[in-house]
Amino acid sequence: MATVIRSLGINGIEGYPLAVEVAIIAGLQATTIVGLGDAAVKEAKDRMEACTEELSFAYPSKKVVVNLSPSDIPKRGAYLDLPMLIGLLVESKQVRPRIEDWQEIACVGGISTTGALVGFNGVLPMAIQAHRMGWKKLIVPLDCANEASLVKGLDIIACETITQVIQFLEGRLHLSPHKTDQDPILRERTSKEGDFLDVVGHDDIMPYLAAAVAGNHNLLLVGIPGAGKTLMARLLPTILPPMNEQEILEVSSIYSIAGELDGHELKTNRPFRCPHYNMSSHALIGGGPQAKPGEVTLAHRGILFLDELPEFGRKTLESLRLPLEDKRVTISRVNQTNRYPSDFMLVAAMNPCPCGYAGTSRCECTPYAIRTYRQRISGPILDRIDMQKYVGRVEFKDGHLMKGNTSSKDLRNSVMEARERQKYRFQKGEEHITTNSQMNSSQLRKYCTLDDDCASLLQRTYERDQLSVRARYKTIKLARTFADIQGSASIERAHLIHALFSRDLEKEISHHA
Repeated sequence: MATVIRSLGINGIEGYPLAVEVAIIAGLQATTIVGLGDAAVKEAKDRMEACTEELSFAYPSKKVVVNLSPSDIPKRGAYLDLPMLIGLLVESKQVRPRIEDWQEIACVGGISTTGALVGFNGVLPMAIQAHRMGWKKLIVPLDCANEASLVKGLDIIACETITQVIQFLEGRLHLSPHKTDQDPILRERTSKEGDFLDVVGHDDIMPYLAAAVAGNHNLLLVGIPGAGKTLMARLLPTILPPMNEQEILEVSSIYSIAGELDGHELKTNRPFRCPHYNMSSHALIGGGPQAKPGEVTLAHRGILFLDELPEFGRKTLESLRLPLEDKRVTISRVNQTNRYPSDFMLVAAMNPCPCGYAGTSRCECTPYAIRTYRQRISGPILDRIDMQKYVGRVEFKDGHLMKGNTSSKDLRNSVMEARERQKYRFQKGEEHITTNSQMNSSQLRKYCTLDDDCASLLQRTYERDQLSVRARYKTIKLARTFADIQGSASIERAHLIHALFSRDLEKEISHHA
């Protein structure tokens, strides 16, 4: 009868239970690993042979068959080395576990030829899945222990060597569950870098920034170099609402798989990703041989900031179409398909023309050059951006003016109040959404009714500016957000006017057409 060792695997950003079945049968000496393992999994047989020699165990002289069940899911990485080796030693009767319910203990980890355990990326989603399954103990390499122990209700047994694992299973070594000093939920979650008081002369833009964050609306800032576009975008994390516990674990799992979980601590602040414009579409969306998550997934529940938007490659920008609509991305390869979440707020910044100074005496760009420059951003992408605001040059009347009039604290209070109103409204209506930007057409009809005056104003603007149906719906959602900020139960004319004044670039393009 084969020996079965509990373990875990990763599919996308989710962990799943996995059984490592080891059987030693009659036949010539050979080791076969089945169950759709990649090259790293197949190479485990050589590491196991070297390890048994190093630990003074005898490698079986018969045929060894290792089955990784379920066998129809591809497995990648060396984190199954440990359960395979333990299964081999138990099946060959060289290790005899004596602790109670040892078969219910799961283990993951890589091994070296010296007998040491090797850490790996992605232990957090595995630990989360083990907890969901009701498992009580998980053996991991010491390098992964801090990260795995972030999951409460699961005993993490941290080991440095294979010998420690064997001694623990045989009852010859007592190991207490690993504890981390971090209290992730009570930890301060807000960013402390900068304040909107650093933004001078742009009081007219502040309500739009608050609305963008409050309703999770996509935002594009257009203006001359040095006007403050990038500064305002980088200060947005200071007014983002905190993540709840579920969102913290979700985002942390993504960063664990990507190998970017700094210090093996939970991501308690919302992500803010700012990739360079020379990046490829694979780096933005995800992909590569291992179908890894890209920037749109790493920005999940946070902000994806694209500075100098027209400088991004056309193919790279066009790849944003589906993630912006579906809030998830599917990466397909010949032997695997990974689905990653990508519910992010897109914030972008750009100059109005190639030289950057359109509308001023410094600009020497021809109308054709300006039109060509702006056409780098296609209509479908621009249509998916809820707010497109011009950021003008600051006119100083006082040479000593170095401080703005609106603080991050004031903006954040407005955002939090609006978020609470949205949360209450959607929970009361039993909707599975939290922000206005997520509303579908039926929810739009239910929560965003317009009176005759507002409906007439929207229709005239729709026809004059040649808006798409998507832009029309986004305008209504944005008006609902302005109403929430003002504490209004219904959308009034002032709220709709604010929303209609949010599409500056698209309006200018339609007027020049």
